[in-house]
Amino acid sequence: MIIQPNDLWRWSYDAQSDRLMLDLSDRMLFATEYRGKQLVPAAFTSCAFCVDDAALYYSLLDQAQALDWSAPAKVQLILNAVAVRRFYKPLMPQSWYFREYDQSYPSTTGALVIMECEGREALFMVVEEGEYASVCINLEQELMLAGHKSFPRFAVIKVMNNRLRGWEAPEISLAQAG
Repeated sequence: MIIQPNDLWRWSYDAQSDRLMLDLSDRMLFATEYRGKQLVPAAFTSCAFCVDDAALYYSLLDQAQALDWSAPAKVQLILNAVAVRRFYKPLMPQSWYFREYDQSYPSTTGALVIMECEGREALFMVVEEGEYASVCINLEQELMLAGHKSFPRFAVIKVMNNRLRGWEAPEISLAQAG
């Protein structure tokens, strides 16, 4: 079951756990993957999950349907993506980890894209597109960059658009389906 945003949801920063949190109800608190040093100053003040957040949530939910993930995993992805879009500090591109292509990919927010690192393809979601570079979050369980840097699921990176390629969900044949 996919949870639906409502006007009671609130963003807050929890200093004890050093995490941006989303209070979903009196019994449920979502801890994002993002620590205080990664956040803009606005993240340290409690604020509502606004209409723009909800619109982005539903837009990303549509894109995430292509993933073969459980509903809770999709919600975790989407809430982390909304947090990045709203509260993550601006980044400089770190494109050198990924293969460069001749043409730039016309990225859009929510697009599922592939980047190639040391001969391995990795799946990302575009969280914020730009004319020349896009902010993406890692959807792989864990990715090694340059053979030594661990890049966990939901980690954030900005890359030039000529490092991105579109991703298409694998098709399931009728024989596989049943």
